[in-house]
Amino acid sequence: MVNRVHFPSFSDEEYQSRWQRIRDAMEARDLDCLVVYGAYCSFGSDPGEVNLRYVSNFVDQFQAYCVFPKKGEGTLITSFNGHIATAKEISAIQDIQFGGLKLDEKVVEILREKGMEKSKIGIVGVNSARRVSIPHEQYERITSSLPGAEFEITTDLIENLRLLKSAEEIEFLRRGAEITDQSLDAYVKAIKRGVRNVDLYDQVLMSTHRAGGTLCFTLLGSTPMENPSMAFPDAYMSDRPIQKGDVIISEHSSGYGGYSGQILRTVFVGKPTKHYEKLFEIGLDVYQRVRSTLKPGSTEKEVQEGAQPILDAELTVKAPLLHGWGNFIEPPIMGVKGSVHPIQSYTFQKGHTIVVEPNPSTPDGMSGIFLGDLCLVTEKGSESLHSYPLDPIVIDSF
Repeated sequence: MVNRVHFPSFSDEEYQSRWQRIRDAMEARDLDCLVVYGAYCSFGSDPGEVNLRYVSNFVDQFQAYCVFPKKGEGTLITSFNGHIATAKEISAIQDIQFGGLKLDEKVVEILREKGMEKSKIGIVGVNSARRVSIPHEQYERITSSLPGAEFEITTDLIENLRLLKSAEEIEFLRRGAEITDQSLDAYVKAIKRGVRNVDLYDQVLMSTHRAGGTLCFTLLGSTPMENPSMAFPDAYMSDRPIQKGDVIISEHSSGYGGYSGQILRTVFVGKPTKHYEKLFEIGLDVYQRVRSTLKPGSTEKEVQEGAQPILDAELTVKAPLLHGWGNFIEPPIMGVKGSVHPIQSYTFQKGHTIVVEPNPSTPDGMSGIFLGDLCLVTEKGSESLHSYPLDPIVIDSF
């Protein structure tokens, strides 16, 4: 059989465990069936569709559904007939059917076949925090075609289960973090006269793919340290050439089987200025303080205490101070006092995976540094899944 490098499979035991936990959650909410939707990519070359992928290990190139009953087998419904052969190789769901342009009508057909005309059905959409469920037209078609059924938006059901990572998921995240580190190293080594921001992005992308991974996203930008105009890197790469005296800030996630690392680093092309030395010093201090708070039972209170040096220096953060991470951004999402991101109430548990990224910046958004890692909450505290050093990266031979 051909090795589908972007879709490594978990063990049968992993899927059986997931499905049982999903069904236990369905039982708790008195649900008879789930309709799980997947659409669109997350960023970059990673296909996203995280809730659908969690259930099935399949991602459609456009959109797909999985009809997942509390009792009996699930059915995967794809958009492209030509992709069914591949789906049968990689999907954990064995019953795979073609839906085509009328995907919603096929969902109704399968629900009827499974005897769900008068059942309570949960709809699992794209992302509950962003209030992205399923397309309105499809929702109307599915619900109006089964007037005897009761429908409820339950996107959070699977999202909540995804927060605590299994041992096999953690191994995938470790591999994703390793590929992420390698890709960062590739772009740092490529920094030389005449290289542009987009060239550094290309190095990240090529290194990721050569290692058998997919690129979830890259943010990368450069600006002169003496006259800066950037505290948050670009999502869409520019062709600006790197110059001596620049600072390069970046964040990227390379993944393995949909599970990405996430690393944030700052590169100084030449000796950092006093201003940037101070920003980096504060960023590293807060990173270490916040990381030390991540242990079972700790809350947002301890996290905010760890971030206090940012406020004391009259700085802020443009990105979240920390956020959950697995297949994509997860709760909690926390900023600092006065920033645009909320300070969510949260209690950390063993098995949570959290990106700590203090990224102190000036309030006007003209300067800042990026620094952070994906970390695992363990019984004894937190562990960074990355091995790339946290020291300032200084390019002297430019």
